[in-house]
Amino acid sequence: MTMTEIETQAFEQAVERWILDAIVSGIDTFSQLIDALPSVDPVIAFDTLKRLNAHARLSQRTFAQLLAPTRRKQTRFDSSRYQIGLPLPHPLDFDWRFTDISVNDLLQQVEKMTAFDDTIVLLGTPSLFRGARTMSHRRMILLEANRTMTNCLISTASCTQVTCCDLLKDAAVTLSAGAVVLDPPWYPEHIHAFLWNACQVCSLGGHILVSLPPIGTRPSIDREWSDLLIWANQLGLELVDREKLSLSYLTPAFERNAFRVAGVPPVRRDWRRGDLAIFCRVRLTQVQRPTVAIQDVWEEINLLGIRIRVRPWTDSEFSDSKLVPILPGDVLTSVSRRDSRRGLADVWTSGNRIFRCQGRSILFQVLQAISTGSQTHDVVEAFLKRSLHSSEAEVISETTRQILSLINTEQKENLLFEDYWNNTNFSLAAS
Repeated sequence: MTMTEIETQAFEQAVERWILDAIVSGIDTFSQLIDALPSVDPVIAFDTLKRLNAHARLSQRTFAQLLAPTRRKQTRFDSSRYQIGLPLPHPLDFDWRFTDISVNDLLQQVEKMTAFDDTIVLLGTPSLFRGARTMSHRRMILLEANRTMTNCLISTASCTQVTCCDLLKDAAVTLSAGAVVLDPPWYPEHIHAFLWNACQVCSLGGHILVSLPPIGTRPSIDREWSDLLIWANQLGLELVDREKLSLSYLTPAFERNAFRVAGVPPVRRDWRRGDLAIFCRVRLTQVQRPTVAIQDVWEEINLLGIRIRVRPWTDSEFSDSKLVPILPGDVLTSVSRRDSRRGLADVWTSGNRIFRCQGRSILFQVLQAISTGSQTHDVVEAFLKRSLHSSEAEVISETTRQILSLINTEQKENLLFEDYWNNTNFSLAAS
């Protein structure tokens, strides 16, 4: 067996053991079960339950009870006021945001670690930046790759406080911070790259706080943690503390949709948790920047709050712009980067719907027309510098209908999901 196979087998056995132990302890609902696990993805937990039941390691009665609709009370989750006004997360950004509880906890920690008028740099943590606006005695600076996000924040903050910066490829920013807080995508190469960038802006003796995936995230976490400690030492960092499962996240719309189409029972809005590792920069070192494979930059249009991304294109002639289904129901049932179906998508929405599209340049003209309230046919004709043939005009009409229907569906879902998180025997049927 390969190392990957050994790790996967050990992980599956661990998830089974955690689930069975939780049931023995008295857990009797799926939401409680997810809370009892070390941040195991609900889809994985759901599949494990079905496997345990199929192999007669879980009784049919217990299985049915765990998956039965229940009246839930939000006893841990407080609010999401730091998300108000921010754009919906998009799956291509790996965008999960801290709950208000975690925002406040992190701000209290960095306040204790820094002095009056110190600079605190935030890497990829927009909700933390929103919460930090009341800390007038510290200089807060956010470095964020998502231009949609930075444009939103700059409209309500000083432009010197928010910088659009891709930490994977842009030149390192020169700052001297007493503390740096980073929330990288939970993949080793991203974590290493973010940590390297944190060292470029953290002063000697300063602290770096980084969110990391906990043991229940995937099979390779133990090995990744060991590799990270080696990397941190090379960067001149010393581990101060590791607070396991201390951070909580809001489940974004795209993940909620993935759960729904996978048939996963309702779970807490803040089910996802992360470990917090705290490092101190004790040595100045010169370490080469790690390389990370750079992904294509997709074009984006925001239509009434629904974010639609289009894969880059090279052609500018007319081609069929209609959305072509890839999956039944269109929603991708996973949020993992390892899902091979991600490579099939030409169009991707903030609700985790993916489509193929041959004529992406034409589709983007249609999206721009809808966003400005213009006539889609007129905009496409102006782009092509000619009139549309009758068959082409029908394609544009159908594309327009598809987009408007898509927007309507995802807007309704966003309203319905507010009930979903606070449901009392509430069931989301497929739209």
